[in-house]
Order: sequence, then C-alpha cells, then structure tokens
Amino acid sequence: MTEENPTTGSTTATSTTATSTTATIYPTMLTVLSLALWLAATVSFVAGGASWHEQLSVLALLPLVVVTGMFPNTLPLPSGLKLSRERMNFTLSDALVLLIACRYGFAACVFVAGIEGLTSSRRAVRRLSSNLYSFGMMSLAAAAAAASLRLVLGYGFGEVTGGAERSFPAVAVGVLVASVVHISVNTGVISLLFATRLGVSVLSSWRENFRVAAPLFLPTSAAASLMYVGLQSGALTMFAIGAPVLIAIHFGHRRYRDSMQEQLDIIERAQQERIATMEKAHRETIEALAVTINAKDEVTHEHVLRVQIYAAGVARLLGCSDAEIEALRAGALLHDIGKIAVPDYIINKPGKLTAAEFEQMKMHTLVGAQILGRVGFSYPVVPVVRSHHERWDGKGYPDGLAGEAIPLTARILTVVDCFDAVREDRQYRKGMTRAEAVEYLLGNSGTQYDPRVVGTFITHLPEFEAEIAAHRNTAAPTYGIEPVEQLSEAARHVPPAAGLAEATTGMSRFADVAFTDAERATLDDAARRLGEANSLDEVLASFVESLKAVVPYDTCALTLAPPHVDDCIVAHADGRHAEQLYGRTIIADEGVTGWVLVNRQPFYNADPRLDLPPALAARDASYQTLAACPVMHGTELHGVVTLYSSSLPKYEAAHQQRLEAFATLLATRLSNAASPELSNVVSHNSPHLSLTATPFVVGASQVAPVFALPQTSLTGVAVESELSH
Repeated sequence: MTEENPTTGSTTATSTTATSTTATIYPTMLTVLSLALWLAATVSFVAGGASWHEQLSVLALLPLVVVTGMFPNTLPLPSGLKLSRERMNFTLSDALVLLIACRYGFAACVFVAGIEGLTSSRRAVRRLSSNLYSFGMMSLAAAAAAASLRLVLGYGFGEVTGGAERSFPAVAVGVLVASVVHISVNTGVISLLFATRLGVSVLSSWRENFRVAAPLFLPTSAAASLMYVGLQSGALTMFAIGAPVLIAIHFGHRRYRDSMQEQLDIIERAQQERIATMEKAHRETIEALAVTINAKDEVTHEHVLRVQIYAAGVARLLGCSDAEIEALRAGALLHDIGKIAVPDYIINKPGKLTAAEFEQMKMHTLVGAQILGRVGFSYPVVPVVRSHHERWDGKGYPDGLAGEAIPLTARILTVVDCFDAVREDRQYRKGMTRAEAVEYLLGNSGTQYDPRVVGTFITHLPEFEAEIAAHRNTAAPTYGIEPVEQLSEAARHVPPAAGLAEATTGMSRFADVAFTDAERATLDDAARRLGEANSLDEVLASFVESLKAVVPYDTCALTLAPPHVDDCIVAHADGRHAEQLYGRTIIADEGVTGWVLVNRQPFYNADPRLDLPPALAARDASYQTLAACPVMHGTELHGVVTLYSSSLPKYEAAHQQRLEAFATLLATRLSNAASPELSNVVSHNSPHLSLTATPFVVGASQVAPVFALPQTSLTGVAVESELSH
C-alpha cells in the first residue's frame, strides 16, 4: 500500500515509497485501535456527563475547527531530503482542539480531533486507507494531549473540576505540556510509519521531525490559552483575541515555509549542477576509453550505435532493468577496452590465431573488467565486459560459465555484437549478408549463444532495423572514435635520449641459424648474384630465381614499398597467375600482404584467399597456404615477399627460416640503392640502379623465435569464431 497523503491535522505525511508487509500491518493496527478509542470517547461525550449546553458548544466549535484545518502550510520533513517526498502540513485547528480539551474535557477533544483529521485528509487525498490513518493519528494525539492536560491540572494545580473556573497559570502550563505531548505523539506516529516503509531508525527519524515541528506547533498552545481566557467572557471576546493570534501564526508558518522552500531550491539546483557535472565527466570518461579502443581495434561509431540499439531493444523485451540497459549501452562501446593490453599484431592479424596468441587474446576480458571496475559506473557494466566471450555450452572464457550462469546482459551483447560484426568488411574477409548472419546465429544457437536471446533478437530484428534507419538522418555521437592524429615530419626524426641501437645488417641476424652446406652454398651464390645485378629488375629476378631453389611455391609476388608513398605495388611476380599479380596495387593493412607491410612482422600459413585478388581466388581454389615475409634492413622497410603454394599444406619452420634469410639478403641489397630512384616503381618503371655488392656470411645455429608470448591459464576452451577475435 502507498500512502499518498495521510493527513494528521497539525502534521501531514506524504510518501510515494513502496510498502512492505510491516508497513501494511502497522497502519491497519493503528487505525483499528484509534477508531475504538474515538468511538468510546464519542459515546462518553454524548451519553456521559457532558450537559446539553456543553454538547451544543462543542458542536458549534466543530465547523470552526474544520474550516481552520482547510488552510494548511506544507513543509518538507528532514528525511524527505534524503529518502522520499514526505511532507508535514501545519494547520491552526490544533489550537481549537486544545481549547476544547481544556474547557470541555477528554471525550470532547478526541471526538472533535478525529473528525478534523478525517475531513482534512479527505481534502488532501481521497483514499480511504489514508483518510482513516490520519483520523487515527489525530485521535490518538488528541487523546494523549488531553490526558496530559488533565494530569497537569489535577496533580500540578489541584484543579480537578472542568469548565471556566480554571486559573490562567494552570491553563497556560497545562496547555503547553499538552502541546508538547501532542506534537511528540504526532511526529512519533509519522516517524514509525516512515521507519516501516523506508527501513530507517525510528528514533533518529522522530528526532529530526520533532526538531522541525515543535517550534512551529508550540505557539498554538499560547493561542489556546488566550482563547480560553477570552471564552470566559464570551465567544466574541474569544474570537477577537484568538483570530489575530492565529492569523499571525499562519502567516509566520507561510514565511518559514517559503524560506525553507528557497533553501531547498538552492540545494536542489546545486545537486542538479553536481549531477550534471558528474554525468559530463562520466560521458567524457567513456569517450576517453573509446579513444583507447579506437587506437587498438577496428570499431566505428556506426557499429556502436547499431549494437546499442540491438542490445537495448532485446534487453527491454527480456525484462532487463533500466540500469542493465544502460550497462549494455556502455558495454557496446567498451567491451573490448581490455585489448589495449594485447599486442597490435595479434589484434590485427588476419585469419586464425595460434594457441599462444589466442591465450593472449583471452586476457582482454579480464583486463577490461579490471579497468572498468576502477571507474565506478552506476550501472553493472563490468559483468558485461568480463563475460561477453562466455558460451552457452560452457566452452567460452574467461570463467567457463554456461547457460543461465552467464549474466543475461553479456549473453545479449554476445549475440547482437557478433551479428553486426560479421556483416562488416574486414581487410581479411568480406562481410556476410543479412541472411547469412541470421543463419550463422541460428546455427550456433544452443551452443555458442543463448537460444532465447537469439530467438528474441531475430524475431524483432525488423523493428530494430527500423529504429536504426530512423537515426541515419540525425547526428549520432562519435564517442571520440575518429582518426588518430599523426606525428609531424619533424617529430619523426627526433632520436631517443639514450640514442638508437645499431641496425642489424647483412646476415648477422642469421648467424645462429643451422643451414646445410647446400643451403649455405645457395645463400652465398644468391648474395653474389644480387651483388652483380645492375638494375632493380635484375635484382628482383635474381632473388626469385635463387629463392625458388630452397623454398617451394607455385606463385611468388614481390611487393615494394617506396619511401613517402602510401600505396605499394607488386614489382615482380613469378609462377602461376604471375601476370595477374604483376603491377597490382597493395593497400596498407589490406589482406595478408598489407598486414605485413603495416606490422612489419612475417605471417605464415594463412588462407591464400585472404590475400589474392577476389576474382583470382574465385577462379583458382587450389592454393592451400601462403607465407609473407617483410623485406627489412634494420628498421627500414623495403617491401614484402609473398609465396602461395598449392602443393604444401603449410610452410614449415625450415621454410620460414630460409625465406627470412633470403628476404634479409634482398633487403640489404635494396638498402644500397638510391631511395628516390626506388620510388619510381610506383609508375611501373624499373630503372637500372648502380648496386654495390655486399658479401654475406651465414652462421650455424637455430634462429630464435620471432615472438615469445607469456603463457596464461584461463578457464574455458579455445573454441572461438574465426570471424573475429
């Protein structure tokens, strides 16, 4: 039950807080007991010792009491500033109730107070439960006040008889004590109601309420005492004395109310400004985190907006709270924030990851949860980030959760993010069509994805797409996802304070590689032939001819990366389909060759379809593997040599070592060429270069592995979609 406005005569409590069982039982008990008390007092007043003249006098005062109660002054309770919207209504009718208690006794006081409480409550809110509760509070408070007044008069001043024979000192003291008791009981009953509803301390709530109410209520005792004196001379005298006093008290209450409201308005404005500042800082924190994601991973604000719409829509349909929906909106943007701890070459690697690389990739869920756990979000975004790679069948990571044990928000994000991600083009694959993406979700429903989430999402997909379409003509937030500012040309030439390490030249990198005598002879012969070549065409042709003898391939493409040129081209091709590859433009970070150009790391045993021109890949499906190695001299990149094989299932470690050794030979040779002349390759010119021979020495032991990744141990099986990492 929710008490909208339980009126109490002098004080009224207003609350919109949901009630518990205790909060329902307590008002019911109080109402029943107070109703019994009021009935007993009424019977005593009507059939008891009161004369008909006294009864008529009380009935004559009753309309005045009711009318006076129709002009309340409403003030907020102290607890209302922090807990709810409780208010207290002050009226001047209690001065008349105390006057009746002093002049006509206990029964008349309770009778009038109950009626005044009921009528005042009906004017504020027309709900029977609230009206009866207010009726009960006023009856109970009036009974306590009348009883205390009788005790003070009888035992303090020896005035046992009633009527108009009481002395003014006795009336003044007695009414003052009765006022204190009245407000104490009144605020106590209200505080007990709030305590049962809001779970706060009854005593602390009562102290706050009494501290505010007592200074405002106690002047009514003085008004009651003065009206008692005036009533001894007649009703007109009582009115002449009491009316100005009551009016002054009423307007004093209004002035106090307005002053308090101004203070509350100031506090509320300050709170709103503080909340706005915090929300702004919160948004800026999210945008700053988004920038870090953009620096490490491929994500667009359009993708984020679509995923947010998908996730929020599914969450509403599945009954998620507003806080969980907000967590999903933030999770759509920040779920991969942990990738800042994953090396770039793993994040941008086309195709499948190795087991060690995938272990490193798994860590982004834990790192992301740790990062966001320090931000202090007001909604549960951390479970979304930690568990967005869990699987319905329990074969996900990092905790190996299964089924309903996975947070619902994480299950929702997993489905909708995957659906949108697989439809976007990547440098190593084409995006799926809508129908293919839907079929992909259905095919993995019950294993990777929650079937209920998949069903809800696909069923309402047209609605979500309509909402996305409605946003296309409106300015969408970018979340700071925009191109990263590049270093200036001057900054590129600034050396570190400790200086630069000497670049590795010649074959020193392979001083520890164990080559056979035949391979050594081939390397020596290749070095000699490269040194004798006098033009770029001769260098490249000689390199390919020598490489063919030690590393098998069906097609070879040599891509050169001239300095200060964005796009690179295939300057030499050999083997099957060479004519279709020669002169092909390679865009940085596109395909496997483009990835090697950007990351300057070799890449082996990827699907050749990721790198070959789409038309060629569709026409010739016999290629099984590829090997791409950067042609680098120290930190200077000259290009990439890419091999495609139809006969080999994969390039073994020995093949990789030989390819890297030959790439080093070519890089050393090209480093002696004039860089400005080399840039002419872009226009398909192959000028004769004056190349100086450089001798090479081959070592005798194994090459150290290129990458040494730390080992991690995460719960969950490495079963992951090849479509994204």
